[in-house]
Amino acid sequence: MRAVLDTNVLISAFVFPGGSPEAVYRLALGGGFDLVTSPPLLLELGRVLQQKFEWEPAMAEAAVRQVARISTIVEPAATVSDVEDDPADNRVLEAAAEANADAIVTGDRHLLNLETWRGIPILPPARFVGGQGRERGEPPLG
Repeated sequence: MRAVLDTNVLISAFVFPGGSPEAVYRLALGGGFDLVTSPPLLLELGRVLQQKFEWEPAMAEAAVRQVARISTIVEPAATVSDVEDDPADNRVLEAAAEANADAIVTGDRHLLNLETWRGIPILPPARFVGGQGRERGEPPLG
């Protein structure tokens, strides 16, 4: 299973621990699925941690390095403009397309409203974690 985590899921995992986004990230850390990201998504992660949450640059860099270390990093070849209301969301779709992802995990309403994109399910973190657990016969975490 290959999944792209939207930046908002990673931000929530790092900044607001204890919820479904952290459970998703821990699942990736434990090898429960292959996490896929891209350079634009990693840049956004570092930028948001520093600018919006006032993380020190070294802390934000460490978080980005950790995500990069456990991820498959793809370089999207094609640009997408399917989300007009929030063009930055298209970077998530581009990474998913390049990776042939099996899922996109997000808390973003623009993406969630799509439900699926090019056959890829778009799921909130709690549903993704619950589905992963059921595949292994475990109860949902979130």
